[in-house]
Amino acid sequence: MSEPILEVRSLWKSFDGVPAVRDVSFDLARAETLGVVGESGSGKTTLARAILRAIDPDSGTVRFLSRGGPVDLHTLTEKELVPLRQEMQMVFQDPFSSLNPRMTVREIIEEPLIIHGEKNRKERLESVREMLDLVQLERSSMTRYPHAFSGGQRQRIGIARALVLRPSFVVCDESVSALDVSVQAQIINLLEDLQRELQLTYLFVAHDLSVVRHICDRILVMYQGEVVEAGAVEDVFENPQQNYTKLLLSAIPSPDPDVRLDPLDRSILEAP
Repeated sequence: MSEPILEVRSLWKSFDGVPAVRDVSFDLARAETLGVVGESGSGKTTLARAILRAIDPDSGTVRFLSRGGPVDLHTLTEKELVPLRQEMQMVFQDPFSSLNPRMTVREIIEEPLIIHGEKNRKERLESVREMLDLVQLERSSMTRYPHAFSGGQRQRIGIARALVLRPSFVVCDESVSALDVSVQAQIINLLEDLQRELQLTYLFVAHDLSVVRHICDRILVMYQGEVVEAGAVEDVFENPQQNYTKLLLSAIPSPDPDVRLDPLDRSILEAP
């Protein structure tokens, strides 16, 4: 077994004294997709942001296997984190609000390169062109602004921006939840293609379990800040052990319109 690209141990984060993430630990292998699921308020986005140091956790460790070797992200200063940002990126939920409406597509994708010191304008332009090819957008898109694109196209722009620095680890924070179902499938297929081509590792935060089942290798189920169940996706879906997981799975609509949706009652959470 190769060394995990990410090791999270006993991570805690509270807001105003209320724990949002409680003692979370897990490993993530290179080129693996780990799903983090749960209802709104379960702590999954807080967990993702604490891992990336977008917010500082209260305690715990996150060990990241960078190109230069393993580092404990939570011992680093903001200045020391800057070069590592190239290796860790995030694709956000809303593909419109996460893009600057006053910047062209070229400027949006090029910006991370400028921030991280790529001074050669010709090389930056070539990187933008390569990214547009990878996310299957026309190169002519470079001169247009975000409002000229559909939601799915805007998310492709967001993915191109995240990948232009060639990261190894990408957090997808509800990155398809704002899209129509047919467009969701296209973006998921794109993410899978990019993972194979670029050997990406994903932390995939979502509340839609049907999406998670399609794209993820393993799953963490979060409830009130804690991981209540973890395992291979098919194991968790076919044989859930915890009542909260059973509750979530019961709320997944069937693709057959004749099959009635019959979610479990939340009182199951009070059962022993």
